[in-house]
Amino acid sequence: MKKQAPLTIYILCYNRPDFAKQSILSVLGQTSQKLNLIVSDHSSNDEVEEMVGKNFPDVTYIRRSPSLRHLEHFNLCIDEVESDYYCLFHDDDVMAPNFVEAMLKFIHDHPNAAAYASNAYIEAGGKIEKRPAFLSHKKYEVFDAPKRLAERYFSRNQSGIAPNPSYIYSSRIAGDQRFIVDGGKYADVSLLLDIAQQGPIIWLNKPLMTYRMHGNNLGSVESLPDRLRFLAYLKKFKKILGKEVLQDYRSSFIYKRLLRNNSKGISKRFSTAKSYLNNYHCYHYTRLSTYKALMLRALDKWGTYDLR
Repeated sequence: MKKQAPLTIYILCYNRPDFAKQSILSVLGQTSQKLNLIVSDHSSNDEVEEMVGKNFPDVTYIRRSPSLRHLEHFNLCIDEVESDYYCLFHDDDVMAPNFVEAMLKFIHDHPNAAAYASNAYIEAGGKIEKRPAFLSHKKYEVFDAPKRLAERYFSRNQSGIAPNPSYIYSSRIAGDQRFIVDGGKYADVSLLLDIAQQGPIIWLNKPLMTYRMHGNNLGSVESLPDRLRFLAYLKKFKKILGKEVLQDYRSSFIYKRLLRNNSKGISKRFSTAKSYLNNYHCYHYTRLSTYKALMLRALDKWGTYDLR
């Protein structure tokens, strides 16, 4: 391991050797090699281990056996980090050749942030979508408070988000934060909101990775119980996040889905959801922040910064 490298990249693997091979190649092909690469594998079979041993014998490989829950796996990697910065990269995503070079330069220019992320191209069904993960009319976006980050994730009028695998974390500022192991599939957002209380989070508008959406990743499956679990987390920070964030979250991610899943309108849940949304819409369109957000989204859409 190159101990002096400023950045450690963990490729987190689970039973996807073909995807993992492409991900490893994308890291080994970086224009800057100021990094430690560690393949951390908690697969339930030996396929990834055999693939790495055959194709990448010089890459640092760690087998986690027995297999861990995925959030336990993430936390274990964070516990082991010795470098100034670290990235928890997913085995089914691919870095652009200049990801490390561009991100390290960006970190050098903005050294006091707790975490950094890049824009990304979205691949769905084997095709790259024209629109990147998020839109912005700026070269980079700064979130200097948890409320601002939460608004970007949950506002009905937001312009997209940076994908989780693109994040690079500062060990100095964010190093004590860990994933909530029982936090469900949205524990990555809980972690980011915790980190945002330690220091700014910055998103670079330039797409520096490809985020793959397919049937075998968590992001492709909706979970109402996990949404409700995450709502309980948000309620703990109501004073920090504000009631509007909670209202937007309930509307977009809980009650709209309840209406969709109970389209016949015969259940008590349906009546509750419909009543909530009626009241929410009246309030939503009478607050000034709604129209500010709509104007900003229009600016992001039509004044998008040159991503080349």
